[in-house]
Amino acid sequence: MIAISQVPVKTFLSKSKIPGFDYVINPYIGCPHKCIYCYAEYMRKFTGHSEAWGDFLDVRHCDIPLPPAKLFHTHVLLSSVTDPYNPYEKQYELTRKLLKQLQYCQAYVHILTKSSLVTRDLDLFKQMPGCEVSFSFSSADDSFRQLAEPGASSVEEKINALRELSSQGIQTGVMVAPIFPGLTDWKEIILRTREYTQHYNFDSLNMRPAYRQKVLSFVAQHYPNWVPLYTDIFIHENTSYWQRLADEISTYCQQENIPADLYFKTAVATPNF
Repeated sequence: MIAISQVPVKTFLSKSKIPGFDYVINPYIGCPHKCIYCYAEYMRKFTGHSEAWGDFLDVRHCDIPLPPAKLFHTHVLLSSVTDPYNPYEKQYELTRKLLKQLQYCQAYVHILTKSSLVTRDLDLFKQMPGCEVSFSFSSADDSFRQLAEPGASSVEEKINALRELSSQGIQTGVMVAPIFPGLTDWKEIILRTREYTQHYNFDSLNMRPAYRQKVLSFVAQHYPNWVPLYTDIFIHENTSYWQRLADEISTYCQQENIPADLYFKTAVATPNF
């Protein structure tokens, strides 16, 4: 059961610390997708919630509209600490209302989601030059997705949404992240999505204190054969796995002429191409 709260805010806008974006908008705080690796879990220390991350959702409200002059031709990310298309967006339509304002402001909007609900707003995307929708995939195996991201759309649903957006002329991207060592078949993700997207981003599984033990316990319970590898990487802090993987991905994408960016913290001089 998700605890829903209505939370008034002075503004939806936050200055972005993410390269390439001027502002970030988070229509919600919390995320019912319940991804076991969610880096945004740190937000609990600011919300005062006693519920676990994934078991609450703050529905934000602001009476002041977005400022057109301030946002004119700026780059805006939806979102950084929530999914703007979590299942409750069907009911509250906060993201859709904000998109209508951003359309008026002529902002360049980038949407990051794990939800096929995003296709609902195709009518708005078509009227927003520069709009891009990116889906994140941690696996091409839906049995893994059901365990690690139980509230997110299925792998097939996300691929179908990518197909629909691409066929309607919307620019799309795929974020292969986080990559779970030994478990994420990144080549399979590429093979299943290549026809429907313009570029790829890759990122490693970055353990944070808030969910480190949860992820290690998850691997031990469901994928015990991989425990030695996770111990080597995350307990003994051996970064050679990530360097080898970064080199492998870079080589493959260059050979296949696939535009990609790598964000591995342990990788050295990984090129954009």
